[in-house]
Amino acid sequence: MKESILIQNVGAIKEVKLDEIKPLTIFVGATATGKSTIMKVILLMRYIYKMVNIRSYLKNAKIAKSPFRLHLKSLLYDGMEELITPKSVISYSVEVEGTLYTIEIKDKKLLAGTVNIKNNGLLFFKESLISETRNLIPTWVSRMSANKGAQLSFYFHETFKEFNEATEKIEHLPIDFLHLALHTQKSKAGKQHWVASQGAEQSYRIKLEHASSGTQFVVPLLSILRYFAHEFSFKDAFQRSVLKYLYEQDLLSHFRPEIELTSMPKYVHVYIEEPELSLDPLAQRALLNAMVHQLFHDHESDRTLHLMLATHSPYIVNQLNLLLGAHYAQKDGRKTNYPAIAPEIIGVYHVDDGGISSLMALDNLTQRRVVNTIGFATPMEDIYTEYQQLQ
Repeated sequence: MKESILIQNVGAIKEVKLDEIKPLTIFVGATATGKSTIMKVILLMRYIYKMVNIRSYLKNAKIAKSPFRLHLKSLLYDGMEELITPKSVISYSVEVEGTLYTIEIKDKKLLAGTVNIKNNGLLFFKESLISETRNLIPTWVSRMSANKGAQLSFYFHETFKEFNEATEKIEHLPIDFLHLALHTQKSKAGKQHWVASQGAEQSYRIKLEHASSGTQFVVPLLSILRYFAHEFSFKDAFQRSVLKYLYEQDLLSHFRPEIELTSMPKYVHVYIEEPELSLDPLAQRALLNAMVHQLFHDHESDRTLHLMLATHSPYIVNQLNLLLGAHYAQKDGRKTNYPAIAPEIIGVYHVDDGGISSLMALDNLTQRRVVNTIGFATPMEDIYTEYQQLQ
């Protein structure tokens, strides 16, 4: 599978073109430059493409009436309905098995109705955006009885739902770089989440909602990643989205699938807004290592996982070079303590002035692919220069 996208006139974005969306994609830049907007547009188009795949699957299986009516307005959440205007143009393409499939948004209309995907091109997508408000989850859980009917943002509730699903399956989750573990206890009254220290003589155990802000950001994030890497069931998701409809419409007897779910390539796309929130520099670096290890090295063999980040952190961007370096070290037969990332699966982009520029470069000495992080040292140099001027 090869994906590409063109985004024009969406919020702060004037024009962004990605000829190939990489499995590990990072957008960096100043506040309000459009990093999260790009991610949410890609998520939107992938979700629509997932629906087109399911519709094509049913049509190819002799079910002419599709349960999925794709209306753009109903798919725009958390301000996206204001960012996508009649001047916006979005074109998303997937090339699979030599055939190119394209869906577009123009003049605030979705153009996807005529796309029908061949059986050999069918894919199953799962999209997950882990919101920057994920630290509210522990408090929300502890006060659910009082919060009935209350609503926060769409993506917060999606993140909360996925954390809830994750902790139904995962009762114990070690987070080694914070020297703690998450423990989930279930009772008739509901679930309680506890954080306990690991490896310390003076151990402690507190409720997640009373843990540090950094812990409250990290625990939901890593729980959801673990869930999608191992516990998430594509079979259950498929039954919820397809078989339930066929049963309710009394169409199961007409269902003649030409391809089984097990034969379809399965992708989980995870999007994370500001993974670095409330973490010190060392913890930010360790979190990136943990995310890359979970999604690219430690997952079930029936799925492919992709990761997209929007970040301000110079530590995360610089840490990427260690993960690239680990790839080259392993090729040379040397062991490292870092989860390796091959250069062909990573894209790092600086978002500025309505567009993007790639930060991928060649090291002049080694001729190996690296992330150009020179610009991330400038603020520290400026501080030192201004300090010197005060002397």
